[in-house]
Amino acid sequence: MRVAAITLAVSAGLLLSGCGSGRPGNGGGAGAAIAAQADPDTPVLALDGEVAGEITSSSGINYSDGSRYQRFSLPLSEGQAVSLTLDGPLTGLLAVFNGDQMIANGEGPGLAFRATTTGDYLVAVSGHGASAYGPFRLRAKAIDAYDGAPLAGEGEVMDWLTGRAQDYTLQIERAGLYTITLASSAFDPVLRVRGPGVEAENDDGGSGTDSRLRLYLEPGTYTMNVAALQGEGRGDFALAVRHAPLPGGLVTTDGTALVSGRTAVAHVDGGGRRFVLDVPQDAQVTIDARSEDLDTVLHVDGPGGTFEDDDGGTGTNARVSTRLSAGRYAVRVEGLGGGTGMVDVDVRIDGVDAPPVDGVTTP
Repeated sequence: MRVAAITLAVSAGLLLSGCGSGRPGNGGGAGAAIAAQADPDTPVLALDGEVAGEITSSSGINYSDGSRYQRFSLPLSEGQAVSLTLDGPLTGLLAVFNGDQMIANGEGPGLAFRATTTGDYLVAVSGHGASAYGPFRLRAKAIDAYDGAPLAGEGEVMDWLTGRAQDYTLQIERAGLYTITLASSAFDPVLRVRGPGVEAENDDGGSGTDSRLRLYLEPGTYTMNVAALQGEGRGDFALAVRHAPLPGGLVTTDGTALVSGRTAVAHVDGGGRRFVLDVPQDAQVTIDARSEDLDTVLHVDGPGGTFEDDDGGTGTNARVSTRLSAGRYAVRVEGLGGGTGMVDVDVRIDGVDAPPVDGVTTP
């Protein structure tokens, strides 16, 4: 996310002239300081409300770059966390002032900040450059500030990103499948989870650009890292953890035997998951590795040869379908690029019926 042309490093006089009144000669000094204050005619933006505006040639001018702006007054209490969202045709920048001090700025569509004192804050919407014009809608939403406590098994964090990655602690007491989602309308989120035996990352596994990881977690302490794909994203987000019971036949260790006509539900981490497959006679064999969490890759090695596939199945799912000689084969399933998630592994050997008992067996 590009940072607005007006930065905190600029001197106070030049900084405040970026929100000048638009009258010639009113740049810097006392005139600029007055321009940063909301006057009685400044439209009010209510918390959890929205306003409509438009940048035109008659809007106030920023003397720093020639862009135009509109100002709004936002009443807040000390410590209140707020998310601003800018929608519409306008390519715009947002800046928030408390008196003569700018406390947050950045390019739309989103900006999050915390009120430092109780009072009326001035929110300035500027065009991105001297030729940027158009209508917009500006929304302000209250954010329930995260209290810093670890998530215990399940729960949700509503927080905001302020330009750098942030860590959150997840305490797991019972082993199981956990779905962790990271959603934001303000930035493209990236979710990372690390802990005992787990090192996982996802960008777009959820809805739209949201992130999702479905992981098998043993009891222990894990770290969930929230970041923006752009590197310096800002805005509010929701981080949620949900637990699900383990499916019957879940495979979490290497060496499990695959059985024709049965599905092995496996947790695959960065190192992949290894199986064995006994082919009793020369036959056509089809192995499918399907997943909603990762792009699967299959490796098969044995007396009939060595085979590998990435996207031979539907979508990004892997499939090996070939005639194999009788014997024992090593089958390895992994995620492309070391992905982590749940995978269904199906095997069909022509002429070999499925056993009467559901599930997989171990040697």
